[in-house]
Amino acid sequence: MLNELRNSRTLTLNYLTPLNTPAVYANVYNLNTLSASKNKEVQAGNTEIKSEDPRVIAMQKFLLDYNSPLYQSSKVIVEEADKFGLDWRLVVSISGVESSFCKTIPRGTYNGWGWRGINKTADGWSQFNSWDHGISVVTSGLAIGYGVRLTPFQIEPYYCPPCAANPAHAWANGVTRYMRELKYYLDNLN
Repeated sequence: MLNELRNSRTLTLNYLTPLNTPAVYANVYNLNTLSASKNKEVQAGNTEIKSEDPRVIAMQKFLLDYNSPLYQSSKVIVEEADKFGLDWRLVVSISGVESSFCKTIPRGTYNGWGWRGINKTADGWSQFNSWDHGISVVTSGLAIGYGVRLTPFQIEPYYCPPCAANPAHAWANGVTRYMRELKYYLDNLN
């Protein structure tokens, strides 16, 4: 059999063909350096690079570590905070203090922030249609109602008056702790 293969015509087993020739890229990229170029124009490529906001990645990791159902809404949390100029860590940190990151909430409310005001239950808690809806309402409510420059200690007397009356300031200290933890997650992304 080996003799038959040797005597048969030559068969190429590995043959590489370029998928694209340099001519395909010639109209898109200018490979000359700026100093070698006569017209000093830089041509941009058609390549579009998208990257995830590192705050979203940090938020997802943080919320997954706390087994929070909010992890799927990490992008919404950051986008809503940016829309209103609010610190991106505040809304999630409040949920950490109020409901262990939305794990302990009034049934069917999607309210992990202890929020009162709209579409109330018999107990006065706001009901939201989804986590994203709750995030949107709470973020806008915090930004419009409390302002965007206040610290948890400045918000506490209005958000949780009994905590503000206590020298331990459990609410403000808890929110601040989670905000610092989120900053740590952001600073230590791998």
